[in-house]
Amino acid sequence: MSIKLKIAHTAKELDDVFKLRYDVYVVNKGRFSLDSSSCENKGRIVDRFDTIPKATNIIAYNDDEPVACIRVNKDSEIGLPPEVYFDFSSCRKKISQLNNGSDEVTPSIVSSGMLAVKAEWRNRRNIIHAMLKTAIATMHSFGGSHVMISISEETQSLYGRMGFEVVGETKWCESIGDRLTPMVAPLEKVFKWAFGDFYTEKDSIWFHKKIKSPFERILLSKGESLFYQGDKAKNAYVIEDGWISISKKDDSGNEMVLSNLSKGELFGELAIFDHNPRSATATALSNTEVVVISHKYLLAMIKENPDYMGKLLSNFAKRLREMDDHAMMQIFAPQAVRIQFELKKLWHSATPDRKRSNVRIAKIGPKQIARSAHVPVDDVVMNLEFEKTEGNIEYGSQSIRFLKKPIVNGSVHQ
Repeated sequence: MSIKLKIAHTAKELDDVFKLRYDVYVVNKGRFSLDSSSCENKGRIVDRFDTIPKATNIIAYNDDEPVACIRVNKDSEIGLPPEVYFDFSSCRKKISQLNNGSDEVTPSIVSSGMLAVKAEWRNRRNIIHAMLKTAIATMHSFGGSHVMISISEETQSLYGRMGFEVVGETKWCESIGDRLTPMVAPLEKVFKWAFGDFYTEKDSIWFHKKIKSPFERILLSKGESLFYQGDKAKNAYVIEDGWISISKKDDSGNEMVLSNLSKGELFGELAIFDHNPRSATATALSNTEVVVISHKYLLAMIKENPDYMGKLLSNFAKRLREMDDHAMMQIFAPQAVRIQFELKKLWHSATPDRKRSNVRIAKIGPKQIARSAHVPVDDVVMNLEFEKTEGNIEYGSQSIRFLKKPIVNGSVHQ
């Protein structure tokens, strides 16, 4: 089943958040003393920071089951949740001095906390990373410049990798039943950890900074379909990580793969403008994370800046050309050329290796390539073995490591 991450808006969604906190922190971990004000409501953890403006709770559902939640707060007259346990006054003073009378946006402090994940989900589907990214995107939408947190000592190394610095001594907090550490980070640094350059492109057609919105996210398992041919279209999507295969069936049930899309690709946008059913099926080729872009958001983006309509059309035209190339390849090219064509596409979308910048990694194996190229898996493996002996690639059942750029021979676009 897919996992959906969203802002909790309804009474049920908020109650799911408060109950999940209780189940994780009190029942599972034995945290929070039962006489704590946070536990006054039986079976729920809720405090005054859940009631102030700009308090935002993010919740993840596996189908209808709530599996994770996290809270984000913008600074207010009662301060931020970490200040209940630590004195951040010196940090506030330093942050307030950063502006130095410039015309830039005045520093604004935000916080994130109350991350609760059901035990059986903590090491599945990278859900913790997805929750943190959604919280960071939400803090960005608040216009935050710095993030203030108080976290369990056992997670200090994780937050250190995100860009946070310790600003005080770790201490035991009796009301929570845990050792807490105060930390602060510039939001820009944390945002970089979460998204890299993904949302910093000036011509990004899906992240319009003037219309700041924390997007919903969907985590798909390998082989899971996001939508099917004939479905009613409600949203467009952007791939944050992984691969999506776009395929179409004819009246006889024969299937053709139209395109394989990777990180950064926008898709599904046409149907929400022409109001027709989906013309193709979108299926995850690997564990994949997509961002949901609503019809309302796209229209607001275009209204704010009409030039974005041209960019949307250019994006769609580019994908049509790629689909045409893919279709022609499947119909007319020999099997070996089709396989090489798929490898070249993978190389262009593969992620550079952190240790060796000239090496690229694609998290797709022989079975996915065979499906896209419409050739037997054994033929793909034979081709990959040849490339391996030539020193061009390394591969396994779930990934390909490109040591050199693939060369396509035959009647194909170079």
